Amino acid sequence: MKKAIFYLIASFFLLNANGQDSNSGHEKVYRLNYKIDIPVTVGLITANYYGFGVLRRKPNLNNYQINSLNKNDVWAFDRRALEQNYSYSSREKAIVASDWGMNISIFLPALLFIDKKIRKDWYDIILLYVETQFTGSNMYVYAGPMVTERIRPFVYYSEIPIEYKTVNGTTDSFFSGHTSWTATASFFMAKVISDYHPELGAKKWFLFAAALIPPTFVGYHRYRGLKHFPTDIAVGTIVGATAGILIPHFHKINKKNNISIVPYAGEYSGLAFRMKF
Repeated sequence: MKKAIFYLIASFFLLNANGQDSNSGHEKVYRLNYKIDIPVTVGLITANYYGFGVLRRKPNLNNYQINSLNKNDVWAFDRRALEQNYSYSSREKAIVASDWGMNISIFLPALLFIDKKIRKDWYDIILLYVETQFTGSNMYVYAGPMVTERIRPFVYYSEIPIEYKTVNGTTDSFFSGHTSWTATASFFMAKVISDYHPELGAKKWFLFAAALIPPTFVGYHRYRGLKHFPTDIAVGTIVGATAGILIPHFHKINKKNNISIVPYAGEYSGLAFRMKF
């Protein structure tokens, strides 16, 4: 995570972990083992910091590579990102909107504490959120631009000066970190609310549908800002949503029957894996 404020929040609560009581006298929804979760989270923060350092040392594009680009080499589904009507002002506005959208979304889970039930477990929820965000961020770093060299859409546009195309980060298009971090936050919120309020039943799916709104907003403006292709945004949303849902789920208490592996026999035989949310 690039945001220094996020690192400060993580550090503050990790350093104050010993002052928290894991037995608060009410039924908890999540079980965190501080002896495991705190070192894991610190490790995730450290790995994330190191990973972004490696990304900053990736070689920049040279003039020959840039002049050799052909938009027809791009998959037709993604090529639409290269066929937009370019405008400097509209591009800058889109980039600013995506930055604001991501930054606001990252802190949206603070609204969870309006709920009295969730507020009682405020420390566990914050620690769990930090762990979740940095899990997603490491997935971005080590499974995205660390191992891919996809060139950002704006590099294909002749209207954009060459000096903007030879800076660091122009080969970090896959996948969208902004969209991923936003989706992690919004789906984390949906997951926590649904876990604390099982009485919602099938209505919880409205929460997950609503969780798509922030990453869709951010992803659209990353697209309009010529930062990412549609598939970059789609993958970023999937990765972020996966982290936002699964990390809390794996910490959930009384997951009995939530995950099961059962024998299956019929025309074919084998094992069936089932995960219940």
